[in-house]
Amino acid sequence: MGDQDPIRLLILEESQNRAEELIVLLRTAGRATRAHLIESESDFAAKVTEQKWDLILASQNANGFSAAALLSQIQTMDKDIPVILIADNRDPSSITDGLKLGAADVGLDDDDERLVLIIERELRNLENRRQKRSAEVELRETDRRNNLLLDSSTTAIAYVHEGMHIYTNQAYADLFGYEDPDEYAGIPIIDLISGEDQGKFKTFLKSFEKDEANEEEFCCVDNEDSTILTTLKMSNATYDGESCTQVIFKPLVDESQLEDRIKEISSQDLLTGLFNRQYFVEQLDYAVDNANEDKQSSIIFYIAIDHFPRIRSEAGISNADLVLGDLASLIRTDVSDDCLMARFGDDVFTILMQGNDKDAAEEVAEAIRLKVEGHMSDVSGKSYQTTVSIGLSMIAENTSTVEEAISRAHQAADSLEEGNAVAFYEPAKITVGEEGKSVSADALKDLISHALKENAFKLVFQPIVSLHGEDEEQFEVLLRLPDAEGNILNPGQFMTQAEEAGLLHKIDRWVVLQAVKALADQREAGGKGRLFINVSHKTLGDEEFLPWMSVALKAARLPSDAIIFQIHENDATSYIKQAAKFTKGLQELHLKSSINHFGCSLNPFNLLKHLTPDFVKLDGSFATQIEESDEKQEELIEMVQSLQATGVLTAISGVENPSILPTLFMTGINYIQGNYISEPLDDLEYDFSSEDL
Repeated sequence: MGDQDPIRLLILEESQNRAEELIVLLRTAGRATRAHLIESESDFAAKVTEQKWDLILASQNANGFSAAALLSQIQTMDKDIPVILIADNRDPSSITDGLKLGAADVGLDDDDERLVLIIERELRNLENRRQKRSAEVELRETDRRNNLLLDSSTTAIAYVHEGMHIYTNQAYADLFGYEDPDEYAGIPIIDLISGEDQGKFKTFLKSFEKDEANEEEFCCVDNEDSTILTTLKMSNATYDGESCTQVIFKPLVDESQLEDRIKEISSQDLLTGLFNRQYFVEQLDYAVDNANEDKQSSIIFYIAIDHFPRIRSEAGISNADLVLGDLASLIRTDVSDDCLMARFGDDVFTILMQGNDKDAAEEVAEAIRLKVEGHMSDVSGKSYQTTVSIGLSMIAENTSTVEEAISRAHQAADSLEEGNAVAFYEPAKITVGEEGKSVSADALKDLISHALKENAFKLVFQPIVSLHGEDEEQFEVLLRLPDAEGNILNPGQFMTQAEEAGLLHKIDRWVVLQAVKALADQREAGGKGRLFINVSHKTLGDEEFLPWMSVALKAARLPSDAIIFQIHENDATSYIKQAAKFTKGLQELHLKSSINHFGCSLNPFNLLKHLTPDFVKLDGSFATQIEESDEKQEELIEMVQSLQATGVLTAISGVENPSILPTLFMTGINYIQGNYISEPLDDLEYDFSSEDL
């Protein structure tokens, strides 16, 4: 369960309004939900049996079902679902009693900030437990595979404890003339060394114990006293949970070159000549272990080729492979010999650099970025220019797993929305710019105020495209905030501070006014654009907004259907009376409305009993999860069909992958939006007639 995955949430609460507030609280904290309000004890038992849940928020009693009974059922069913009780008072005994019942923690009804912190902590703990269980399963499977590999290996391998054999494979038995590996039980390893080399063997053991040597040549004897010249290699190991020594005997015959070649081929990506993903992950595993033991830190580079699916579509698969090979050769020239470079995915390269010099790593990454940007790949008579997004992440003592190391570097690369840049991974916080500069809330408020006074905000426009061939020119208006250094902040980074400063309604009016001007210019030039403009909950209750906006449209000579006002589902749920009045006012002015991020509240369809939007745009999490299972596809199909049965037009955001388009088409959804279709644009120019989706 990543930070972007919706939380599967059960709520035990008498008040549905309070349940909705809890969902909005999580959404505001950046966590989408798939929630269910527990109606009874039997309903709870059925829901817990049906699927896996991530979290339970529970009051003491609701709908004839107590928190104590709920916790008892969880313990009886041996389910790993963190339960957070919500106390309605500040009596310390209520917190103590809740913990005694088995709750993960007890939040206070009037302290939402603490509750969010508790939830985030318990979700992290849950994810750690799930990863631990998964790792234990993988470890057991790895042990089974390792034993099979040992048994089938042609290399003579044994494990020795205190000088005695505790395991030998068949090749080991064959080398020394024994029919069955079990015949080694109780035989000391020194008995396999010839008499003239036993003194040398004892000296070698002392050197090995001091980490001074691990490989030496010895003359050995088999069970018929025949002489065998071998190389003995020893290393510390674990067998059946016990510390021991791994012993490998290799006869002195010229088979090493063949084995080295086989190993080289098995670790190589045949297309690029780089190491492959499997080998890179193996080496990364060692790097994580070394970092955890405070021996050696490392830095991982995650190099993603920007917009590579488009190159593959234009050039074809074979030519796209040639572009990949060309880029691999180009990048490798900037990578020193002591770094490990691999092809990690279809359009991703990775580099493992030893050390913790962030400045040096950024210099290497920037050199790679510049070289790729200035390079043209000539393939089949055509030239292709590419750029890369490079994410960097430190592997240090707090990096617990290979997956975490890769994920952090991936997140850093993924954070570069415009591409062609370098970023070091930083934990989630209010940061701006490539250097991850922290910005205080007060500084953000000053920056917002300055942007309003000096007209310094920026609008970008993301196309919303028909999935069924219509060439309607529709864009969503997105707000950006530049700072003094030219860094661009997204609304998620500053809207909370804007609300605290009481500036939401001013920002809404600025956006509307600037968007209307841009649309008027586009239409005057012959365009037919329509804009989806987001408005905050402050505007929903602003009785002066609709008359003001109507005058603005008339002054710009725009028809009423040129603007669709978009309301976030959280705001519509939390301020349903104001939202209903607002949408009714829009209808009276012949203007259209849309609900955005639909599908994450407790009962999303309940909104449609009070509001009559023209459009409903589903939350982007539905698009990102559609390929995970048939269940999620069916969930999306059912939601789209139910929405369209009410007469609304449907859209979905978050389309980042072309592979989901056939499924979206099958659902019958009307419009799609996302970076695969087009990243946000600086102006209202996009070819909506193109069929290349």
